[in-house]
Amino acid sequence: MFTALLIFHAFIALLLIIVVIIQPGQAEGGVAMMGGSSTGSAFGAETGAVLTKTTAVLGAIFMLNSLILAVVGPHFMNQSSVVEKVIKEQKHKGKK
Repeated sequence: MFTALLIFHAFIALLLIIVVIIQPGQAEGGVAMMGGSSTGSAFGAETGAVLTKTTAVLGAIFMLNSLILAVVGPHFMNQSSVVEKVIKEQKHKGKK
């Protein structure tokens, strides 16, 4: 399960990178107002809104999956956090 979550995380990260790169820049509107020629969107007129929503959804999925991996990860890796190690050391010193 942990490996599947990591693969899913990498896939979402790649999709997020691609969607952000595809989005048109903010400067295009300013150039068009100044009289410069504007290049039309290669994917249609409503692409900006769709890409913005897609970026928000992918970002939310990425953050949620990151939190899940942070919680579930140590259980699968058989590791404890630094805080848990310090608490165990203090308890061990207190018993002596």
